[in-house]
Amino acid sequence: MIAKDSILGVDLGTQSLKVILVEAATARVIASAGAPVENLSLAPGYLEQEPEAWWTSLCQVTRTLLREQDIGPEAIAAIGLSGHMHSIVPLRADGAVLRNCIVWADTRSQKQAEFIETATTRRLWNPAIAPYSLAKLLWLRQHEPAAYSQLDKVLFSKDYLRFRMTGEIASDFSDASGSLMWDFAARDWDARLLAEVDLPLSLLPRVHGSAEVAGHLTAEAAGDLGLSTHTLVAVGGGDAACAVIGTGSPDRDTLMINAGTAVQVIEIQDKPSPFQPESAPRYLFELGVDGKTFAIGALNSAGHSLNWWRDLLDPSLTHADFAALAAPQASAVAGPLFLPYLQGTGTPFLLDGPYGSFVQLSATANQSVLSRAVMDGVAFGIRLCAEALVGDSKLADSKILITGGLPKSKLMRQILSHVLPGQVTYRGFSDMSALGAVAHAAVAAGISADAGAFLADFDYGELTVSPDAALQSHYEAVYERYKTWAQRIAGGW
Repeated sequence: MIAKDSILGVDLGTQSLKVILVEAATARVIASAGAPVENLSLAPGYLEQEPEAWWTSLCQVTRTLLREQDIGPEAIAAIGLSGHMHSIVPLRADGAVLRNCIVWADTRSQKQAEFIETATTRRLWNPAIAPYSLAKLLWLRQHEPAAYSQLDKVLFSKDYLRFRMTGEIASDFSDASGSLMWDFAARDWDARLLAEVDLPLSLLPRVHGSAEVAGHLTAEAAGDLGLSTHTLVAVGGGDAACAVIGTGSPDRDTLMINAGTAVQVIEIQDKPSPFQPESAPRYLFELGVDGKTFAIGALNSAGHSLNWWRDLLDPSLTHADFAALAAPQASAVAGPLFLPYLQGTGTPFLLDGPYGSFVQLSATANQSVLSRAVMDGVAFGIRLCAEALVGDSKLADSKILITGGLPKSKLMRQILSHVLPGQVTYRGFSDMSALGAVAHAAVAAGISADAGAFLADFDYGELTVSPDAALQSHYEAVYERYKTWAQRIAGGW
């Protein structure tokens, strides 16, 4: 039996739901389990998920994990939560889900995003684009008025899971800051902006720190999960913010790259500043603790691009099969290039919609060459995003810490180490958002004074790759060609 005071960390991602079990006394991950999340695409640009399916999966995964580890309900002291940001879960007054969750990658609200820029006199803290929650709410009001008329509250993804656990409707600073409805100066909902777009403030939940106590499991939730009503639930945070916490909150000289389905290039900031339309797009968020903020450069389709291409070739291919299929040599300067903008992108271009492209194709292109072009193209997209966020010179001088599922591939680690300048380190442990959620729960339960202290001795299994100078030089030439094509595609020729 595991000792009491173990913690469950739940991360609801775009593609999968993950649960990790951590021994509180040692911050050691004992076990993990997960399940895929079904994405529903009802039309081009649409992406939805069913919140009830999240809950069913979470209950099944949690029960299985407890059973396989021979853990009794009382052993779990606390639960921490993380979830994909910007996505909206509309609720009726009775707490029932009004319609499916509209996921962050859904781009149907592009026209509403454009409307926001013209409808408000407020200086926005972030660029008005379709992924943000505000644009999705305005789409719902315009296109589903019958549903909107029944709308009582809007929650973010991890907040719905916590609502099912505790019955409490609330959110945290990090998720709230990712809605486009947040005033960073006031650290509160932007009531003036909401008034200008005619949305009632009452739709939005109360906001708390990520490491605060949200409540305890209700009897119904405890029964569903196989846990105890004594289990505490922390408020939790958005997945990007929890990923920063999960890394142990490195210093400002470290550039973090969280590379999964999407990529977030993350820079800790001294203080927030409003979005500058004339500069490269970046996205500002609250960390969820200590009033800290961070800026993100976003590439929407990173791992998503690899999964798309692999499934197109053969859905039965494993990740190892796919890496073995890819050509062993780097993409040629004059050979095929891939632009990973399948769902638009956020940095350095504001693109909503399908802009993914193969360019420079010839009759000699085959599955192997194109597979390598997709992998190299994702790495180039990450570099372009990072340069836009921090600048070329700072990137070259930065310590670069890469986490997430993408660098689990040995070939992707090699590619990234040759494409990116600076000192690149990888974390073998990839479930950073779930780990950050655990750290928040440890603080909420009084197990640790702060998240950094809790993770101070955590074994991340760091990995490094020694770049080859000749290959770095070759990639520089290919990258210059990539940038030319990216600017052409983004600029509409």
